[in-house]
Amino acid sequence: MSHQWNSEELLTRWEKRRSIQNLMVRFFSQDYLMRRENKMYDTYWSKADDVCLGVNNGYYQGAGAVKAYYQGLADRTALESRLIQQKYADQVGNLSAEEAYGIGIMDMKSLVAPVIEIAADGATAKGIWTIHGMNTKLTASGQIGCWERAYVAVDFVWEDGAWKVWHLLYVQDLDAPAGCDWVAPMPEFPADPAYAELAEFRFPEPNVKMTVYETYSAGRPFYAPPAYPEPYETFAETFSYGL
Repeated sequence: MSHQWNSEELLTRWEKRRSIQNLMVRFFSQDYLMRRENKMYDTYWSKADDVCLGVNNGYYQGAGAVKAYYQGLADRTALESRLIQQKYADQVGNLSAEEAYGIGIMDMKSLVAPVIEIAADGATAKGIWTIHGMNTKLTASGQIGCWERAYVAVDFVWEDGAWKVWHLLYVQDLDAPAGCDWVAPMPEFPADPAYAELAEFRFPEPNVKMTVYETYSAGRPFYAPPAYPEPYETFAETFSYGL
């Protein structure tokens, strides 16, 4: 690109870049930690019908499918919270369902190494971040602390005076219990009857099933990270993080 930006244009672009950084920190670093799954779609996503969310095992293509994904997160958190509250009724049994929502569960996603490009026409932008995270999974054996390394890559669209998520790719490179050998099989822990109900929960599947990115294992072939954005004029001349 050979644009010669004047001072006002540079300031506008800097402000838009800052807006993207703030959006992603609120979205991934704060709202996942605070278990605000039921607000994520309306807060951050575009109104476009062709929104798309890619995860390791496929794509949630279209507004209905993406909404179902976040509803699945909320439903799972509600179930896990109820089971933990029942397990530890002496300590937290007096809490309402709303007060207990997210109890005993942590999902911390630290965003690092951003690469952000705003289109020359200002209508779209692209960004990619690495996630260094830690979380608590509730399993049939109870709570297990895990490490997470992932990528989140986003196509943004300028909509109603603000950036909104248009296509989002969130793929885990590593998802492994803390204190365990990453190249060894997952250790087996004794089941806890208090969490037997978890086996009945079914998370909504992607409506486009495919292997997008394989989580690390000792036998996994090399996987390159999602493509990093390059400067571009309009979205028509760049790639998409959606399908």
